Amino acid sequence: MVALALGAGLLLAPYLFVSARSYPRAPVLDAWPLLPFPLDVVVLVGLGGALVGVALAPQPRWWAAAAGGLVLILAADDQSRWQPWFFQYGLMIGGLALARDTEDALAAWRTVLIGLYFWSGVQKLNATFMTHLFPWLVEPLTSLLPGAMSRLVLAGWMVVPLTEIVVAVGLAIPRLRNAAVVGAVTTHVVVLALLGPFAHRTNAVVWPWNVAMAALAVLLFWNEGRGGLDMLVPRRLGAQAGALVLVGFMPLLSFTGHWDAYLSGALYSGNIEAAVIGLPEAAVARLPDAARRHVVRNRAGASVLDVHEWSMDELGVPPYPEDRVFRAVAREVCRRAGDPAGIVLVIFGRPSLLAGHREIARHDCLALGR
Repeated sequence: MVALALGAGLLLAPYLFVSARSYPRAPVLDAWPLLPFPLDVVVLVGLGGALVGVALAPQPRWWAAAAGGLVLILAADDQSRWQPWFFQYGLMIGGLALARDTEDALAAWRTVLIGLYFWSGVQKLNATFMTHLFPWLVEPLTSLLPGAMSRLVLAGWMVVPLTEIVVAVGLAIPRLRNAAVVGAVTTHVVVLALLGPFAHRTNAVVWPWNVAMAALAVLLFWNEGRGGLDMLVPRRLGAQAGALVLVGFMPLLSFTGHWDAYLSGALYSGNIEAAVIGLPEAAVARLPDAARRHVVRNRAGASVLDVHEWSMDELGVPPYPEDRVFRAVAREVCRRAGDPAGIVLVIFGRPSLLAGHREIARHDCLALGR
């Protein structure tokens, strides 16, 4: 299931993983040598082959090690690939490669799912999710309902984060585990219905992710009799201990800006940064077509490149919502413009939890280190 789901992600967002695109790559280190064509394609095809081995080999550990190594290469080559689904599958494949035995691998995978459900719910406990993300998410439903029922649905926004948190807790408690699995599957069916081809028709790469999460909840937790301590507390250092650190504790640091939002369950939470790039007309003319079609006029009449729409259109995924990635994208826009005068990166910081207020930072090409 993990191999199939990651393979589906690669197929649905192929331009995210190759160099033949206009959206800039943001390597993990400035000195990282970007994968050129056709080496990027070789790595991608190699990962696909390794995933076949992970899926079909009776002893998949070495196939998982190969896949994990190629995932790390792709992740180092471009941080925009650190999408939540890619991070999750990478962790699970890495856990399979590094686990001491089968039980350690399964324990690591269960820890990953519990951590993702828990922090995904916590990240949604904010004013921006309540006032913007949730109304947008349920719009296909509320648009069909009469006014009173529509307002009732909107008033129930808290159900979403609480359901995810309760599912996480239930998966850790034997007597609640099967009920939590039903809750998880129901959640993914609803999300898929809202985001899928009959509603918003957006971010298609998360459609198989929702299917995979529902299937993994059943495969890993249904009628599983282990106690809560056995489920969450590693008996020794190993894959489960690593998973507990990465998805159990590190997401807490995201609230202080010391751990990335997308590595902390913040997709569709509203609790992320956003960015646009202000451009003079001369710079707009030098943009690649894939970017130029997402230049709009703001209220002041200035030309603004919507980074989110550019990424969604060309890569099939949202932009990675961190300062350093926005800066890397803007630096490349400055380089392509020739004359960087008038180009400004505007970053809208993560909103405050209670009021939704965002701090706004502006950086010209000189400040970005053109």
